[in-house]
Amino acid sequence: MVIVFTCTQWRSVGCQRPGQAECDYVIPPPTYDEVYVPRFADAILPCHFSFIEGTDTLGLSWHREDIVEEIEVDDIYAYIQQTFEFKDPELVYSYHSHRDVLEDQSYRYHGRVTVDKEELGDGDLSLYMKNVNYEDEALYTCKAISAHGKGEIKLKLMIQEEEEPPVQFDTVDNATVARCISNGWYKVPIVKWLNRREEDITVNSTMHVLEEKQDGNHRVSSTLNGAKSHEIYRCLIRDAKKARRARTVHRKLKKGVLREYGEF
Repeated sequence: MVIVFTCTQWRSVGCQRPGQAECDYVIPPPTYDEVYVPRFADAILPCHFSFIEGTDTLGLSWHREDIVEEIEVDDIYAYIQQTFEFKDPELVYSYHSHRDVLEDQSYRYHGRVTVDKEELGDGDLSLYMKNVNYEDEALYTCKAISAHGKGEIKLKLMIQEEEEPPVQFDTVDNATVARCISNGWYKVPIVKWLNRREEDITVNSTMHVLEEKQDGNHRVSSTLNGAKSHEIYRCLIRDAKKARRARTVHRKLKKGVLREYGEF
């Protein structure tokens, strides 16, 4: 399942017109969609351009950049001493002259991304990415150029915090139970069970480790006892261990810190 939300931000900018007092107007920065994908699922990053007619002159590339995360600080020294390191966008996928061009492709996408070659000529340049995880969270840019035009689309890929595997019913010692099995791997797995009223009934469940890797990650199953076959249950699995996410952090001063200098 892939969920797409359109995200647009606006900002107010001062302007000066000849013979007029200073005014305010709103400039929208480039818009982008946020694509939310369950952890360990396959993602589709949509990209379509109407100016594409065939692939004879088509050039296509997908790049990624870290998501910029702004944090407010009241320490002026931490603010002015921060350094800004410029990073070139990483190549995710490239297509030119009727073939993949992957010599400079980032190592993290080797064998994991593709496009539908049969749809390229109709302007569908969507990127298919396998088995996404937190390190895939980023700002992705789709660029295309052909004899009829050129275009650019930006997308923000975000990973949903919890995995929700399907629930199956079984019978154990003449009693009905519900079961779920994780697709993903977890350092410290936590399973939560909810009924149709969204009530937490985890206390009636048990968890079992199915597989364990040398790095300490686990695949697990969970069994809910006392289940009713006509009831609707949800099984949610997450990792208690804080996930490492690719971010570029920028510090900004809290409003009013420089009040004495005229900032409000």
